[in-house]
Amino acid sequence: MDYTRLMSRSYFLTFLFVIFLGCSSEEPTSLEFDSGDQYREGVHYELLDNPTSVRNPSKIEVTEVFWFGCNHCYALEPYIARWKRGIPSDVTFIKSPATWNEMLKTHANIYFTAKALGIEQQFVPAAFNTIQNEGRMLTGNTELEYYFRGFDIDRDKYKAVSTSFGVRNAVDQADKRMKQWKVTGVPTLIVNGKYKVSASRAVRTDQLFDVVDFLVEKERN
Repeated sequence: MDYTRLMSRSYFLTFLFVIFLGCSSEEPTSLEFDSGDQYREGVHYELLDNPTSVRNPSKIEVTEVFWFGCNHCYALEPYIARWKRGIPSDVTFIKSPATWNEMLKTHANIYFTAKALGIEQQFVPAAFNTIQNEGRMLTGNTELEYYFRGFDIDRDKYKAVSTSFGVRNAVDQADKRMKQWKVTGVPTLIVNGKYKVSASRAVRTDQLFDVVDFLVEKERN
C-alpha cells in the first residue's frame, strides 16, 4: 500500500517544510574546519542563554533532539552508535524527539511508547527505515496499531501505553525542553543542558561528536 496517499495535504506540506527547513545542515568545506583548532563558542557550538537541569547531576548528559523523518538524523545514527560504544562511565546519552507540530508529536509519542514498552533499541532503527526508505509516515492510529504488532505488542497494550499519562507527559517534557533550548533544526545535540551543537558550515555531521567530546571534557574541568 502506498501510505503517502493516506497523508492529508497539511501533513504532506508539513513534512516537506520540516525536511527542507527544520532538518537541514550546510556541510562545511575543509577550509572552514580544522580538527586541530580549538572549538570556539559561536562558531562550533552555542552557549545556551538559560541552561537547563539534567536528570542525573552525577553524569554529563548528552541529549540528541531528533526526528524520524529527518534524513540528517538518520545519517547520524551510525555515528551515535560508534560514539556510544566508547562512552565514558561519567557520560549518559538520551534521545529527545522534536515536537514542532502534530505530526512530529505523533512521532514523539511512538518513540516514548516504544521506550516505555522496552523495545526502543529495535524500534528506533525500524522507524527510521520505515519512514526514510519505505515512505510510510506512521501517523494513522490503525497503521500504528498494526506497526507495533510487528514488535509483538498487541493493539490493547499499544493503546494503553501510547495514551498513558507517562507517555503524554514525556512528550510534553520533550516539547518544553526543545523550546527552552531554542532548537530550530535537527539533529541538535545538547551537552549537559548548557551547550548546543548542530551541523553547520563550521561543523559537518561526522564531526558533531568531536565537538561533543570537547564540551564533555570542558564540563569535567
